Amino acid sequence: RAKEHRDRALRLADFCVCLGGDGTILWVSGMFKGPCPPVVSFAMGSLGFLTPFDYTEYKPVLDAVMQGRLKMGVRDRLECKVHNDLGQLECTHIVLNEVTVDRGSSPFLTNVCVSCNGRFVTRAQGDGLIIATPTGSTAYSLAAGGSMVHPDVPGILLTPICTQSLSFRPIIFPDSVTLKLEIPVEFPNTASVSFDGKDPITLKKGWSVTVSNSKWPIPILSRAGDDHDWFHGVMECLHWNTRKAQGGFDRAQSGKEEGKRLPARGLM
Repeated sequence: RAKEHRDRALRLADFCVCLGGDGTILWVSGMFKGPCPPVVSFAMGSLGFLTPFDYTEYKPVLDAVMQGRLKMGVRDRLECKVHNDLGQLECTHIVLNEVTVDRGSSPFLTNVCVSCNGRFVTRAQGDGLIIATPTGSTAYSLAAGGSMVHPDVPGILLTPICTQSLSFRPIIFPDSVTLKLEIPVEFPNTASVSFDGKDPITLKKGWSVTVSNSKWPIPILSRAGDDHDWFHGVMECLHWNTRKAQGGFDRAQSGKEEGKRLPARGLM
């Protein structure tokens, strides 16, 4: 009965107020399997890619929400379907960041066959694969060597995790494709799949995960639009391209005295 009350409340929600970090946004996304109301988020966590407002300014921000003065960005999500070896649907999940297929607690490498729109692409052998959204490109995918992708770019990222091939580089597909990750039956090892880092499921031989772009994105209210908030996030949270500025050569102090050496200025 409690679940019925919660589901009814979710259907009637006009907008969602989120207090926490980016992980709280992922939890909110998981609550809304279908249409999601606009989300206004206040930072109270360690990261702030999706939480542009500080919790101390909640009153003026909520007033701006009610007056329609805030900008809104739409973040794509992925629909993930797990099928067993008989082709029967086991479960469906909606993710905002990524779906990860890895070896879990197994000491053996995973073997995963990758297909795109029904066409075999490759077989990956290693620790696993990540399929991420542009929003998730600055999360686990980035840590595994994937590219940072602006949230307005319509794409789906495929990022390998410690594969045995040095030539297996990350790929960005258009968001119109359907990707399928399948555990081949000829290999004895299994794999594990998780959705935004939660709800792990063991993938047995012949099981597969089908991933496509969800028709229900999540609208997130922003301070000054996705451009400002995203670049602010990569610079402030990830310190992207942060380096010590190199100083110019000071000719006035170049040392007219013969044999005098000057210390390097501004070099890393």
